[in-house]
Amino acid sequence: MVKGVSKTIIEVNNTGSKLFEKIVFYVTPEYGNLNAKQLKRAAANFSFNYDSSLQKSNLRQRIRRKKVIKAIVFSGLGILALLGICLLVL
Repeated sequence: MVKGVSKTIIEVNNTGSKLFEKIVFYVTPEYGNLNAKQLKRAAANFSFNYDSSLQKSNLRQRIRRKKVIKAIVFSGLGILALLGICLLVL
């Protein structure tokens, strides 16, 4: 059985990604009345920004941030341990 469906679809062939060769966007019916230029711009912004979150520089920043947080936590635990020892001695 074939059902008739009318959808606005945007297909991005140049994704700017090594991983994805094509992205297909199904536009929400309430935004289907936007002009083609606006829809293409929104699709391009989403697809190109999505892949930039996987770049090495962002990965390095996240790893560095985790190391700093660990250092702060462990130094705080060390200070608490020293305070505990000092209180036990007194």
